[in-house]
Amino acid sequence: MFAPRSIPWPLVALFTAGYLPPYLLPTTVGRLDTSLPLSTTQAGAVGSALLLSSATAGFLLASRIQRLGARTPARFGLALAVLGYGAAALTTAVPAVVAGAIVGGFGSGTAMTVAAARIAAERDPHRASTAGLLSVSALAGAVYLTVPHLGRAHGLPLAA
Repeated sequence: MFAPRSIPWPLVALFTAGYLPPYLLPTTVGRLDTSLPLSTTQAGAVGSALLLSSATAGFLLASRIQRLGARTPARFGLALAVLGYGAAALTTAVPAVVAGAIVGGFGSGTAMTVAAARIAAERDPHRASTAGLLSVSALAGAVYLTVPHLGRAHGLPLAA
């Protein structure tokens, strides 16, 4: 018969944590536009900077994950994400929000890069990546259903 296949849940969780900010970007940009003194274009530029810093982490780290190991970069990325997004969520100073979004984007990009590299090395990467995408979609759906009931502040999607 077939051997049971297991899903690497820690990698799925790391993938989910790293991939959630791009999923929440439309809400984040909309909240930046409405609750901070930013135009729609400026709020979109902050969202683009977040995505660019996330992609930069991927470009810088993807080829180095095997040599560096997964734990240290993953922990570093999660710490940067919490620090950056947390700082951006707790302040209304536009420069601090922008800096927090960039630092958080680099952190979540680092976490996602580690998870994607490790998932690619798994015996069944399709199962793990599918579980990761389903997980991040479910979590983003829950956030999209919850955040509008909590207020209009810019920090809610960043804190999520």
